Amino acid sequence: MPNEPAHVSFVPVANSHLPLLHAWLSEPHVRQWWGDPDKEVELIREGCASGEVEGFIFHVAGEPAGYIQSWVPAQYPDDEPWAKDMPADVPGIDIFIGPAELTGRGVASLAVRAFAGRLFAAGAPRVVIDPDAGNRRAVSAYTKAGFVPYAEWIDTSGRTLLMELTRTEFERTT
Repeated sequence: MPNEPAHVSFVPVANSHLPLLHAWLSEPHVRQWWGDPDKEVELIREGCASGEVEGFIFHVAGEPAGYIQSWVPAQYPDDEPWAKDMPADVPGIDIFIGPAELTGRGVASLAVRAFAGRLFAAGAPRVVIDPDAGNRRAVSAYTKAGFVPYAEWIDTSGRTLLMELTRTEFERTT
């Protein structure tokens, strides 16, 4: 598996990708953290169509490897109370690895880092990601990509670990 950001490419989600997304969202390793595949595919479709999210199928070494999206947490203070004081120029990232055989191989770290680079190139001062605090695999991947925890949010849905990567730190480690 390549380990350079140059080996990662991003293709904007199109309706033709929805069956693939549904199949991936049905995989146990994805469903555990993302929920019902039918609902999630519809949220992705609606979010991409409305511009609420920028969703991509990401490829590693030319092969489809997962889904990644950026969104603006500050636009969702009711859904994400931790984001109520977040500046509007700070994007968030959500990601999942599609094929189960690609988990635990550094793919998420590689894709998140490459995607963060795109967001920094577009002017973001920092990027945040909000994994479930119990999702050790995700937290480890984001840490390897350079993200550091800065807060934890606990509510009725569980514990969310808030992690960030600043432009300065990204540039220092690139």
